Amino acid sequence: MFKPPESDFIIKDRHRAALAPISTTDYPDFDWLRIFLASAVFWVHAGSVEHFNFAGDLFVQVFFALSGFLIGGIILNMNKADLPRFFYNRTIRIWLPFFAAVTLLYSVAYLKEGAAPYFWQSLAYDLTFTHNFFIQKTPEVIAALPMNGTGAHFWSIAVEEQFYLMAPIVILFVSFAKYWMTWVAIAILATLLGTWYGSVSAGVLAALLQRRFGNWHIHPGAILALIGAGGLAIAFWVAGTVEYRYLVPLLAVVVVLLCARPGHRTRLGKWAGGISFPMYLNHWIGLFVASIIASRLPGLGVFTSDIIGFALSLGVAAYAYKLIDLKLYTYRAAWYRPALGYASVIVVYALMALGLVFGLYLIGPLNGAPGGL
Repeated sequence: MFKPPESDFIIKDRHRAALAPISTTDYPDFDWLRIFLASAVFWVHAGSVEHFNFAGDLFVQVFFALSGFLIGGIILNMNKADLPRFFYNRTIRIWLPFFAAVTLLYSVAYLKEGAAPYFWQSLAYDLTFTHNFFIQKTPEVIAALPMNGTGAHFWSIAVEEQFYLMAPIVILFVSFAKYWMTWVAIAILATLLGTWYGSVSAGVLAALLQRRFGNWHIHPGAILALIGAGGLAIAFWVAGTVEYRYLVPLLAVVVVLLCARPGHRTRLGKWAGGISFPMYLNHWIGLFVASIIASRLPGLGVFTSDIIGFALSLGVAAYAYKLIDLKLYTYRAAWYRPALGYASVIVVYALMALGLVFGLYLIGPLNGAPGGL
Protein backbone atom coordinates (compact mmCIF):
# COMPACT_ATOMS: atom_id res chain seq x y z
CA MET A 1 0.00 0.00 0.00
CA PHE A 2 1.33 3.41 -0.97
CA LYS A 3 2.33 5.60 1.96
CA PRO A 4 2.51 9.33 1.19
CA PRO A 5 5.78 11.03 2.13
CA GLU A 6 5.78 12.96 5.36
CA SER A 7 5.81 16.70 5.07
CA ASP A 8 8.84 18.70 6.13
CA PHE A 9 6.72 20.14 8.94
CA ILE A 10 6.02 16.70 10.43
CA ILE A 11 9.65 15.66 10.13
CA LYS A 12 10.87 18.84 11.80
CA ASP A 13 8.25 18.50 14.52
CA ARG A 14 9.42 14.97 15.30
CA HIS A 15 13.01 16.18 15.29
CA ARG A 16 12.17 18.84 17.87
CA ALA A 17 10.38 16.31 20.03
CA ALA A 18 13.39 14.00 19.95
CA LEU A 19 15.65 16.81 21.04
CA ALA A 20 13.34 18.19 23.73
CA PRO A 21 14.43 17.76 27.36
CA ILE A 22 12.75 15.00 29.34
CA SER A 23 9.56 16.55 30.70
CA THR A 24 9.31 17.20 34.41
CA THR A 25 6.57 18.49 36.67
CA ASP A 26 6.64 22.22 37.39
CA TYR A 27 7.06 23.24 41.03
CA PRO A 28 6.68 27.03 41.17
CA ASP A 29 7.75 27.26 44.81
CA PHE A 30 11.14 25.85 43.90
CA ASP A 31 11.94 29.04 41.98
CA TRP A 32 11.51 31.12 45.12
CA LEU A 33 13.25 28.53 47.28
CA ARG A 34 16.30 28.67 45.02
CA ILE A 35 16.65 32.45 45.09
CA PHE A 36 16.03 32.49 48.85
CA LEU A 37 18.80 29.95 49.43
CA ALA A 38 21.25 31.72 47.13
CA SER A 39 20.49 35.06 48.80
CA ALA A 40 20.79 33.53 52.26
CA VAL A 41 24.25 32.19 51.42
CA PHE A 42 25.27 35.75 50.47
CA TRP A 43 24.24 37.03 53.89
CA VAL A 44 25.98 34.16 55.65
CA HIS A 45 29.21 34.94 53.81
CA ALA A 46 28.72 38.61 54.57
CA GLY A 47 28.73 37.70 58.27
CA SER A 48 25.21 38.94 58.90
CA VAL A 49 23.93 35.69 60.46
CA GLU A 50 27.02 34.56 62.35
CA HIS A 51 24.95 33.80 65.43
CA PHE A 52 23.13 31.04 63.52
CA ASN A 53 25.57 28.14 63.64
CA PHE A 54 25.68 25.96 60.52
CA ALA A 55 23.46 28.42 58.64
CA GLY A 56 25.46 28.35 55.42
CA ASP A 57 25.76 24.59 55.46
CA LEU A 58 22.04 24.17 56.13
CA PHE A 59 21.11 26.30 53.13
CA VAL A 60 23.50 24.34 50.92
CA GLN A 61 22.12 21.03 52.19
CA VAL A 62 18.64 22.12 51.08
CA PHE A 63 20.14 22.78 47.65
CA PHE A 64 21.51 19.23 47.70
CA ALA A 65 18.13 17.72 48.60
CA LEU A 66 16.49 19.80 45.87
CA SER A 67 18.97 18.51 43.29
CA GLY A 68 18.42 14.95 44.45
CA PHE A 69 14.66 15.33 44.12
CA LEU A 70 14.66 16.96 40.68
CA ILE A 71 17.57 15.20 39.01
CA GLY A 72 16.64 11.91 40.65
CA GLY A 73 13.17 12.29 39.16
CA ILE A 74 14.66 12.88 35.72
CA ILE A 75 16.95 9.85 35.96
CA LEU A 76 14.07 7.61 37.03
CA ASN A 77 12.33 8.47 33.74
CA MET A 78 15.44 7.71 31.68
CA ASN A 79 16.82 4.59 30.09
CA LYS A 80 20.44 3.77 29.30
CA ALA A 81 20.19 5.26 25.83
CA ASP A 82 19.40 8.66 27.40
CA LEU A 83 22.76 8.92 29.20
CA PRO A 84 24.58 10.93 26.50
CA ARG A 85 21.71 13.43 26.40
CA PHE A 86 21.65 13.64 30.20
CA PHE A 87 25.34 14.49 30.44
CA TYR A 88 25.08 16.91 27.55
CA ASN A 89 22.27 18.74 29.36
CA ARG A 90 24.31 18.87 32.57
CA THR A 91 27.27 20.22 30.59
CA ILE A 92 25.22 23.01 29.06
CA ARG A 93 23.04 23.84 32.07
CA ILE A 94 25.53 23.51 34.95
CA TRP A 95 29.12 22.97 33.95
CA LEU A 96 29.53 25.76 31.38
CA PRO A 97 28.18 28.50 33.71
CA PHE A 98 30.32 27.04 36.50
CA PHE A 99 33.47 27.10 34.35
CA ALA A 100 32.65 30.70 33.40
CA ALA A 101 32.39 31.61 37.10
CA VAL A 102 35.68 29.83 37.87
CA THR A 103 37.39 31.66 35.00
CA LEU A 104 36.12 35.03 36.24
CA LEU A 105 37.08 34.48 39.87
CA TYR A 106 40.57 33.15 39.19
CA SER A 107 41.24 35.86 36.59
CA VAL A 108 40.34 38.59 39.08
CA ALA A 109 42.37 36.85 41.78
CA TYR A 110 45.42 36.62 39.53
CA LEU A 111 45.17 40.27 38.50
CA LYS A 112 44.69 41.35 42.12
CA GLU A 113 47.31 39.26 43.92
CA GLY A 114 49.11 37.06 41.42
CA ALA A 115 49.40 33.34 42.06
CA ALA A 116 48.53 32.74 45.70
CA PRO A 117 50.25 29.77 47.42
CA TYR A 118 47.44 27.40 46.45
CA PHE A 119 46.34 29.17 43.27
CA TRP A 120 47.06 26.49 40.68
CA GLN A 121 46.23 23.59 42.97
CA SER A 122 42.82 24.93 43.92
CA LEU A 123 42.11 25.83 40.28
CA ALA A 124 42.88 22.23 39.29
CA TYR A 125 40.50 20.85 41.92
CA ASP A 126 37.73 23.28 40.98
CA LEU A 127 37.97 22.42 37.29
CA THR A 128 37.88 18.67 38.01
CA PHE A 129 34.99 18.69 40.53
CA THR A 130 37.19 17.42 43.38
CA HIS A 131 37.35 20.57 45.55
CA ASN A 132 35.55 18.89 48.44
CA PHE A 133 37.94 15.93 48.47
CA PHE A 134 41.26 17.73 48.66
CA ILE A 135 40.80 21.32 49.91
CA GLN A 136 40.37 21.24 53.66
CA LYS A 137 38.50 24.10 55.30
CA THR A 138 41.16 25.07 57.82
CA PRO A 139 42.00 28.74 58.51
CA GLU A 140 45.51 28.23 57.11
CA VAL A 141 44.25 26.83 53.83
CA ILE A 142 41.45 29.36 53.44
CA ALA A 143 43.88 32.24 53.99
CA ALA A 144 46.22 30.85 51.34
CA LEU A 145 43.54 30.32 48.69
CA PRO A 146 43.00 32.95 45.97
CA MET A 147 41.43 36.11 47.44
CA ASN A 148 41.40 34.55 50.93
CA GLY A 149 39.13 31.70 49.98
CA THR A 150 36.60 33.67 47.95
CA GLY A 151 35.81 30.55 45.91
CA ALA A 152 35.58 28.25 48.92
CA HIS A 153 31.87 27.74 48.27
CA PHE A 154 32.73 25.81 45.10
CA TRP A 155 33.06 22.69 47.26
CA SER A 156 29.27 22.33 47.09
CA ILE A 157 29.30 22.46 43.29
CA ALA A 158 31.79 19.58 43.34
CA VAL A 159 29.43 17.52 45.53
CA GLU A 160 26.52 18.10 43.15
CA GLU A 161 28.61 17.23 40.11
CA GLN A 162 29.74 14.00 41.77
CA PHE A 163 26.08 13.17 42.28
CA TYR A 164 25.34 13.91 38.61
CA LEU A 165 28.16 11.57 37.60
CA MET A 166 27.30 8.66 39.89
CA ALA A 167 23.49 8.68 40.28
CA PRO A 168 22.64 7.79 36.64
CA ILE A 169 25.07 4.87 36.71
CA VAL A 170 23.73 3.55 40.00
CA ILE A 171 20.03 3.95 39.16
CA LEU A 172 20.19 2.71 35.57
CA PHE A 173 22.65 -0.15 35.98
CA VAL A 174 21.91 -1.46 39.50
CA SER A 175 18.49 -3.09 39.56
CA PHE A 176 17.76 -2.73 43.27
CA ALA A 177 18.69 0.98 43.16
CA LYS A 178 15.23 1.69 41.72
CA TYR A 179 13.53 0.74 45.00
CA TRP A 180 12.86 3.42 47.58
CA MET A 181 13.96 1.22 50.48
CA THR A 182 17.42 1.04 48.92
CA TRP A 183 17.69 4.80 49.08
CA VAL A 184 16.53 4.82 52.70
CA ALA A 185 19.59 2.69 53.42
CA ILE A 186 21.85 4.83 51.20
CA ALA A 187 20.70 8.08 52.83
CA ILE A 188 21.15 6.69 56.35
CA LEU A 189 24.56 5.22 55.57
CA ALA A 190 25.76 8.39 53.84
CA THR A 191 24.66 10.43 56.87
CA LEU A 192 26.15 8.13 59.50
CA LEU A 193 29.47 8.02 57.67
CA GLY A 194 29.62 11.82 57.75
CA THR A 195 29.73 12.21 53.96
CA TRP A 196 28.29 15.10 51.95
CA TYR A 197 25.73 12.87 50.24
CA GLY A 198 23.09 12.38 52.94
CA SER A 199 20.86 15.23 51.80
CA VAL A 200 21.16 14.56 48.09
CA SER A 201 20.35 10.87 48.72
CA ALA A 202 17.34 11.94 50.77
CA GLY A 203 16.23 13.99 47.77
CA VAL A 204 16.45 10.95 45.49
CA LEU A 205 14.47 8.99 48.10
CA ALA A 206 11.78 11.67 48.00
CA ALA A 207 11.63 11.39 44.19
CA LEU A 208 11.25 7.61 44.45
CA LEU A 209 8.49 7.93 47.05
CA GLN A 210 6.64 10.32 44.77
CA ARG A 211 7.06 7.90 41.88
CA ARG A 212 5.72 5.05 44.02
CA PHE A 213 2.93 6.82 45.95
CA GLY A 214 2.14 9.91 43.88
CA ASN A 215 1.90 13.38 45.42
CA TRP A 216 1.44 11.99 48.92
CA HIS A 217 3.35 14.92 50.39
CA ILE A 218 0.73 17.56 49.47
CA HIS A 219 -2.10 15.98 51.48
CA PRO A 220 -2.93 17.82 54.75
CA GLY A 221 -2.00 14.87 56.95
CA ALA A 222 1.37 14.47 55.21
CA ILE A 223 2.07 18.20 55.50
CA LEU A 224 1.45 18.07 59.24
CA ALA A 225 3.67 15.00 59.51
CA LEU A 226 6.48 16.70 57.59
CA ILE A 227 6.23 19.86 59.70
CA GLY A 228 6.24 17.69 62.82
CA ALA A 229 9.31 15.75 61.66
CA GLY A 230 11.14 18.96 60.86
CA GLY A 231 10.15 20.52 64.17
CA LEU A 232 11.27 17.44 66.06
CA ALA A 233 14.62 17.47 64.28
CA ILE A 234 15.11 21.14 65.19
CA ALA A 235 14.19 20.41 68.81
CA PHE A 236 16.75 17.59 69.01
CA TRP A 237 19.34 19.84 67.38
CA VAL A 238 18.75 22.80 69.71
CA ALA A 239 18.71 20.56 72.76
CA GLY A 240 21.96 18.95 71.69
CA THR A 241 20.40 15.49 71.88
CA VAL A 242 21.44 14.61 68.31
CA GLU A 243 24.31 16.13 66.33
CA TYR A 244 23.43 18.54 63.55
CA ARG A 245 25.07 16.40 60.84
CA TYR A 246 22.69 13.54 61.57
CA LEU A 247 19.61 15.76 61.38
CA VAL A 248 20.34 18.05 58.44
CA PRO A 249 19.33 15.58 55.67
CA LEU A 250 15.91 15.23 57.28
CA LEU A 251 15.51 19.01 57.62
CA ALA A 252 16.63 19.56 54.04
CA VAL A 253 14.27 17.03 52.46
CA VAL A 254 11.35 18.25 54.61
CA VAL A 255 11.84 21.76 53.20
CA VAL A 256 11.97 20.41 49.64
CA LEU A 257 8.84 18.27 50.05
CA LEU A 258 6.89 21.14 51.61
CA CYS A 259 7.76 23.28 48.58
CA ALA A 260 7.15 20.49 46.02
CA ARG A 261 3.64 21.56 45.10
CA PRO A 262 2.84 21.11 41.38
CA GLY A 263 1.56 24.23 39.68
CA HIS A 264 2.18 26.88 37.06
CA ARG A 265 5.47 28.76 37.14
CA THR A 266 5.12 32.49 36.65
CA ARG A 267 7.40 34.54 34.46
CA LEU A 268 8.79 36.37 37.49
CA GLY A 269 9.30 33.08 39.31
CA LYS A 270 11.21 31.59 36.38
CA TRP A 271 13.46 34.65 36.34
CA ALA A 272 14.05 34.49 40.11
CA GLY A 273 14.83 30.78 39.94
CA GLY A 274 16.98 31.33 36.87
CA ILE A 275 19.27 33.90 38.48
CA SER A 276 19.72 31.80 41.62
CA PHE A 277 22.55 29.67 40.18
CA PRO A 278 24.64 32.60 38.88
CA MET A 279 23.82 34.38 42.16
CA TYR A 280 25.27 31.49 44.12
CA LEU A 281 28.32 31.22 41.89
CA ASN A 282 29.14 34.92 41.66
CA HIS A 283 27.88 36.52 44.87
CA TRP A 284 31.50 37.10 45.85
CA ILE A 285 31.47 40.11 43.51
CA GLY A 286 28.93 41.91 45.68
CA LEU A 287 30.84 40.93 48.83
CA PHE A 288 34.07 42.19 47.29
CA VAL A 289 32.54 45.56 46.42
CA ALA A 290 30.85 45.77 49.83
CA SER A 291 34.19 45.33 51.58
CA ILE A 292 35.71 48.12 49.47
CA ILE A 293 32.78 50.43 50.29
CA ALA A 294 33.02 49.63 54.00
CA SER A 295 36.76 50.35 54.06
CA ARG A 296 36.50 53.66 52.21
CA LEU A 297 33.23 54.93 53.68
CA PRO A 298 33.24 53.78 57.31
CA GLY A 299 30.48 56.23 58.16
CA LEU A 300 28.15 54.36 55.79
CA GLY A 301 28.12 51.32 58.03
CA VAL A 302 28.96 47.73 57.22
CA PHE A 303 25.35 46.59 57.02
CA THR A 304 24.44 49.36 54.57
CA SER A 305 27.42 48.51 52.39
CA ASP A 306 26.34 44.85 52.49
CA ILE A 307 22.88 45.87 51.26
CA ILE A 308 24.54 47.65 48.35
CA GLY A 309 26.70 44.58 47.77
CA PHE A 310 23.63 42.35 47.80
CA ALA A 311 21.85 44.54 45.25
CA LEU A 312 24.95 44.46 43.08
CA SER A 313 25.17 40.66 43.37
CA LEU A 314 21.57 40.37 42.20
CA GLY A 315 22.38 42.64 39.26
CA VAL A 316 25.44 40.60 38.32
CA ALA A 317 23.41 37.39 38.61
CA ALA A 318 20.65 38.80 36.40
CA TYR A 319 23.19 39.87 33.79
CA ALA A 320 25.01 36.52 33.88
CA TYR A 321 21.69 34.69 33.60
CA LYS A 322 20.70 36.69 30.52
CA LEU A 323 24.15 36.49 28.94
CA ILE A 324 24.96 32.84 29.66
CA ASP A 325 22.39 30.64 31.40
CA LEU A 326 19.28 31.70 29.51
CA LYS A 327 20.90 31.46 26.10
CA LEU A 328 22.39 28.06 26.88
CA TYR A 329 19.05 26.76 28.12
CA THR A 330 17.19 28.20 25.13
CA TYR A 331 19.45 26.76 22.44
CA ARG A 332 20.81 23.55 23.99
CA ALA A 333 18.13 21.36 22.38
CA ALA A 334 18.88 22.75 18.92
CA TRP A 335 22.63 22.30 19.44
CA TYR A 336 22.41 18.70 20.54
CA ARG A 337 24.03 15.98 18.50
CA PRO A 338 24.69 12.42 19.70
CA ALA A 339 28.43 13.00 19.24
CA LEU A 340 28.27 15.93 21.67
CA GLY A 341 26.45 13.74 24.17
CA TYR A 342 29.09 11.03 24.03
CA ALA A 343 31.84 13.65 24.20
CA SER A 344 30.21 15.08 27.34
CA VAL A 345 30.25 11.63 28.97
CA ILE A 346 33.93 11.13 28.20
CA VAL A 347 35.03 14.62 29.22
CA VAL A 348 33.26 14.80 32.58
CA TYR A 349 34.45 11.39 33.73
CA ALA A 350 37.97 12.15 32.49
CA LEU A 351 37.99 15.41 34.42
CA MET A 352 36.96 13.65 37.61
CA ALA A 353 39.61 10.95 37.10
CA LEU A 354 42.22 13.63 36.46
CA GLY A 355 41.26 15.42 39.66
CA LEU A 356 41.60 12.21 41.65
CA VAL A 357 45.05 11.61 40.13
CA PHE A 358 46.05 15.17 41.07
CA GLY A 359 44.84 14.77 44.61
CA LEU A 360 46.05 11.25 45.33
CA TYR A 361 49.38 11.18 43.51
CA LEU A 362 50.57 14.51 42.07
CA ILE A 363 49.47 17.46 44.19
CA GLY A 364 48.05 16.07 47.41
CA PRO A 365 45.38 17.59 49.69
CA LEU A 366 45.55 21.26 50.60
CA ASN A 367 45.69 20.86 54.35
CA GLY A 368 47.98 23.60 55.54
CA ALA A 369 51.25 21.80 54.92
CA PRO A 370 53.93 23.59 52.86
CA GLY A 371 53.18 23.31 49.18
CA GLY A 372 49.81 21.72 49.85
CA LEU A 373 51.32 18.28 50.44
